[in-house]
Amino acid sequence: MSTNASTRTSAHERATIETDGEEMVITRTFPAPADLVFEAMTTPEHIRRWWGAGHGEMTVCEVDLREGGAWHFAQRASSSGEEVSFSGHYRTIDRPGHLVHTERFDNIDSPYSVIDTTYTEAEGRTHMRAVITYDSPETVQAVLDSGMESGMQASYDAVDDVLAGLTSDR
Repeated sequence: MSTNASTRTSAHERATIETDGEEMVITRTFPAPADLVFEAMTTPEHIRRWWGAGHGEMTVCEVDLREGGAWHFAQRASSSGEEVSFSGHYRTIDRPGHLVHTERFDNIDSPYSVIDTTYTEAEGRTHMRAVITYDSPETVQAVLDSGMESGMQASYDAVDDVLAGLTSDR
């Protein structure tokens, strides 16, 4: 596996990305219990606060959180004004430890990827491991080349902020 991780100083954890052929593996630890991380990642009111953080206005946030249910997120990019859209379906939901869903970038009618995410809680913190399977190693490289890492890091930092609010509310 190759690793793509840059250094940064911040109070936030840093997600790591590893690639191997058609797979990309993203890992990140969040400062909250698994049930809160799962809630932050799957509830529209929370998703609107972190998805695409700092890169534009979220215009669509639809979640039908059930096996076979669909999701659709869209955002108007602040840099270009173009709307970017992603969608997929939920395959497995085992709250709060496991979620499998598909995803595609709608703007280019891309093939679906499968994202198999586990949330493992220890001592009040949750380790997330997302294994994303694409149609080819070339697609993995195209995703990396798209600049997704900086957007992902900003989004996960915003998830931390959502979690801080959820933790203080309980």
